[in-house]
Amino acid sequence: MKIGIHHRTGYYSDRWIRYCVEQGIDYKIVNCYETNIIEQLKDCDALLWHHMHVDYRDTLFAKQLLFSLQQAGKIVFPDFETGWHFDDKLGQKYLFEALGQKLATTYAFYTKEEAFKWALETTYPKVFKLRCGAASSHVHLIRNRREAEHYIRRAFGRGFPQFDGPENFKDKLKLFIDGKESVRGVLGAFLRIFYPEEIGRRRGPEKSYVIFQDFIPNDGYDYRIEIVGDYCIAAVRMVRKNDFRASGGHEGSFDKKYITQDVLDFAFGVCDAMKSQSCALDIVKHSTTGELFLIENSYCYGLYKDEFDHGFWDRWGNFHNKPFDSRDWMIEAVIERIREKNRQT
Repeated sequence: MKIGIHHRTGYYSDRWIRYCVEQGIDYKIVNCYETNIIEQLKDCDALLWHHMHVDYRDTLFAKQLLFSLQQAGKIVFPDFETGWHFDDKLGQKYLFEALGQKLATTYAFYTKEEAFKWALETTYPKVFKLRCGAASSHVHLIRNRREAEHYIRRAFGRGFPQFDGPENFKDKLKLFIDGKESVRGVLGAFLRIFYPEEIGRRRGPEKSYVIFQDFIPNDGYDYRIEIVGDYCIAAVRMVRKNDFRASGGHEGSFDKKYITQDVLDFAFGVCDAMKSQSCALDIVKHSTTGELFLIENSYCYGLYKDEFDHGFWDRWGNFHNKPFDSRDWMIEAVIERIREKNRQT
């Protein structure tokens, strides 16, 4: 058995490499950006690549490369079922609807005329989103038809930049005032107004479509459930002060009192329906009815310095208060699939 790992310092690969060293697993560092990547992987049984939405190269071909390898019989992480809809809220809308999952009702339009007609007839508030972006980037609460039509006009006009520098700076400044962001973070956000991140320079604006989603009233927080196999990290994220968004607010809680079996059942049910190796689900509970609604999903998730210090849950509702690293679960699942494949041949 040999595992190929695309390495990038500061990403999941740091831990995957260390795991292989500690467990005596044969591995090979490969470079997915090199044109001979298929040749590099010829002696490998699997490829693990923590590809990201913030690297323009990854957005160009990561999913295609991984699926090509999967089609050729190699084990990959993330595989097609896990990653094809990564950073694609349009893809997730259709997937969750097709699978019968309880997604907060999401509306997508591809002509200005259809969107205007809907804006005239619908009720408010609604939530505006782009198909891509994380940490509540380009997410806005739409209170009336006039605001909806403003976003529709822009969507079918000049569009929206991949990275909204001024909006990001305002968010960072609010977090700084609340004691949740450093001076360095605020200064960096200010500079990015004038010197955008590379993906913003390389990719054009998002345009020619519009997405709205029903606003789900809640009790001031949403759920973040990060699942691999039968285990998950479960937390709640508090809504930002004077805002409606929770993601990116850097205020959450791992308190077990928030995590009930219905939330775990809902989350694992979604992950199972997707046949996903790994997922990070954003879920909201309606403050009046108690219904759970899926908001969106990612195959990967940011790791905070204390991410693994609060214990983890299994799908049966048992809490495990012991050391762990969810990146180990990912590579262990890949190793098990390689062994299973070898047993069958």
